[in-house]
Amino acid sequence: MDNRRTFGSDQPPALLHLFEPPDGHVGSFGWLCGYSADAFFLDAAAERFTRRTRRRRAAEGEVALGLILDPGSPRVSIVDAPGVLHLPLPANGAHRLMHAKVALLGFRPVGRESWRLRLVVSTGNWTRETLEESLDLACCIEIGSDEVAQVDAAQRLADLAAGSDFLQALRDRVDAAPLRVASRLTREAVAALDRWCGEAAADVETQVRPRFIDSRSEPLLSQIIARIAPARRNYLAMGSGFYEGGAGDGVPQVPAQVVAALTDAGHLAPRRNIDLFVKPGGCQAVAGAMAAIAEAGWSVRKPGQGPFRRPRELHAKFLFGAQYDGRSPRCRDAWLYLGSGNLTHPGLLRAGPSGGNLEAGIVLAPEGLIWENGSNGVPVKAALPISWDEATLLEAESVEPGGEMPERSEAYCVPPVSHLIWTSVSDGTGRLTPPGETERTFAVLDPSGIACGRDGRSVLWPGPCPPEVTLTWTENGQPRSERVPVIDGHGRVGATALAPVTLDEVWTLLADFPAPPADDTDGTGTDDGVEDDDGGSSDASRRGAASAPGDYPIRQVMALIERIAARQTELHPADWTAWCVRLGQTLELAGADAGVEAFRALGLDPFSALRAEPFRPDFARDAASPEGQLYEETLARAATAWQVAGLATFEA
Repeated sequence: MDNRRTFGSDQPPALLHLFEPPDGHVGSFGWLCGYSADAFFLDAAAERFTRRTRRRRAAEGEVALGLILDPGSPRVSIVDAPGVLHLPLPANGAHRLMHAKVALLGFRPVGRESWRLRLVVSTGNWTRETLEESLDLACCIEIGSDEVAQVDAAQRLADLAAGSDFLQALRDRVDAAPLRVASRLTREAVAALDRWCGEAAADVETQVRPRFIDSRSEPLLSQIIARIAPARRNYLAMGSGFYEGGAGDGVPQVPAQVVAALTDAGHLAPRRNIDLFVKPGGCQAVAGAMAAIAEAGWSVRKPGQGPFRRPRELHAKFLFGAQYDGRSPRCRDAWLYLGSGNLTHPGLLRAGPSGGNLEAGIVLAPEGLIWENGSNGVPVKAALPISWDEATLLEAESVEPGGEMPERSEAYCVPPVSHLIWTSVSDGTGRLTPPGETERTFAVLDPSGIACGRDGRSVLWPGPCPPEVTLTWTENGQPRSERVPVIDGHGRVGATALAPVTLDEVWTLLADFPAPPADDTDGTGTDDGVEDDDGGSSDASRRGAASAPGDYPIRQVMALIERIAARQTELHPADWTAWCVRLGQTLELAGADAGVEAFRALGLDPFSALRAEPFRPDFARDAASPEGQLYEETLARAATAWQVAGLATFEA
């Protein structure tokens, strides 16, 4: 939501929809932080972000989303959400809970060099419950590389820079070693997001104050107050999914302090209407203070349900102020805070180092809001879980305190190593090697739960490469166990085994690049607007001469080489790494095919033709460029897999 568009919607998108790429773009890499998350949500988010099905993401082994959660949230396995790597956050005294819910997503267009960044600030967790049961809010700030010089970009640039800085501080606290040794495609995507954020931050005007706020060094409330434009308003709505309990029957402390702070700052008029929106079955101190709240002149209400037909429980945290004037339908001087901070001391009134949670939010000045339904604006109830119907008013007998916030123990502790590196052995087994020296002793359990043997630093694994393994160790006298991802020789992280490919299938898997391979479309027939060299994308045209009955191996292979050359000479440099990854893996997987074996008997290296300049794009003409070097390394691995390295060359 930025002020160039009408604020709010009668049909708000689900939180998942905010992971979808803009038209003509694909997700490159993104960072998420949160209090909790589950594989259901993250698997769906990764599918939307990458436009890859779960099966394809599991086979590719690329990391698209880096995840940082509160240590009390269990690990989300990359097997259950392929493409999402959960990095454990060490427990320390920097804050009480890691409660902020922020995503920073990077998108790139297909076939050209530019970018778009999207900052998402959510009140809801990255969970199925948020999608199906909760009333939550989210704000989306987006900007593209072609917009940074525009006058109206200044505020969005400042917001994105502040959000990026917040996530960078979290990243500095986790071990991101798996990303540093992942495939080149993943490494480039991570580096590209950092580069794009740097370019955006370089254009931030120092006098523009970010709307994004966090509690690393200052409580949220004081930052909210500082970002509200000067004016007195006569209406205030406060909403929270959780309120603190406490002794006494007076007005709950935190809402009272919010009202006092707004009044002292001149943002709230002496004669005002105040609504407190709660979850009736669990509103903690509010339930015991209904008389005091009524005496103060406030109303307690259950939330508006917006477009939802089945009632949902309030989880959103928000403050909304505006001036009501019966002569106008407009919400004048409107302001809104939404974020992770509940109306509690740790959520709103304390900084992280002072016993508060690590929280994040955003303060907006929404335009176009009107009080009730009308044709010249968006009604408040379409943008926020607010309603003033008589039925929403709550009496003392209608509310219950519910439970207090449970104490959280560490559910995902930092293991002795962040990952293990796989090396194949000719007998079908392999070795798992830690990425570096560690003073912490650990064992790796095989599939039956027995500790694997060792050979020096390496662990002997009794089968093919697993996507992840279980480590056990002792910490402070207590036994611990955790699973860590395995990175294979292709740099694939937590990936499934790659199935062999026949020679007939090679072009089918390459033809639709840069769209996913045809076997990944699940019959949906998506069209990326890129035609193959026959002017179509049907199965028949993809197979073409490479699969015509009765072809000799030399004809099959050379038809394939021709098609590869025709496609790659038209590619943009931005797609080159992805092309080399797909090309190399596909060719290597075809190395055991009978057609390849028959071609090998001819004593020729077919890839010598692809090394020729006419078969290469201008930017990868030779190994003098990084692109050319990557390409030659790709062909060298393919030649080794086909066992044709060093054989005779020929002119195509």
